[in-house]
Amino acid sequence: MQYANAYQTSKRQALETLTKGEVVVRLFEEASKQVKMGIFLTEKEDSFKAYNCIAKAQNIIASLNQSLDMQYPISIELNEMYGFIFESLGQASAKQDVKLMKELWQIINDLKDSFKEVDKLTSPSRLKGL
Repeated sequence: MQYANAYQTSKRQALETLTKGEVVVRLFEEASKQVKMGIFLTEKEDSFKAYNCIAKAQNIIASLNQSLDMQYPISIELNEMYGFIFESLGQASAKQDVKLMKELWQIINDLKDSFKEVDKLTSPSRLKGL
């Protein structure tokens, strides 16, 4: 039990030291993982578990959307993109549409890669020339 507590403490501390950009990337990674699992489970005809995975991905996208600072024009565009992804995930899940799930998985990965690149460009160590 002591090791489990140490692991949880270590995990929490690691998350607390992430930059905002790293947190966003991690959220996209988890959304991607959930959609990929939803695809797999849909193909295996386990619709209940697939639904749960897609619902988790939707919750992550909703969290990302709620965290936007709407005073910036990019936030308005991201709001529309997140809304599209959220709604489309729901449709894909309801229809068990693997093709749509794969398209959304790719969009999520593209967004993840974009945010990862932005985080690299704006990280404090890069700005200091390290």
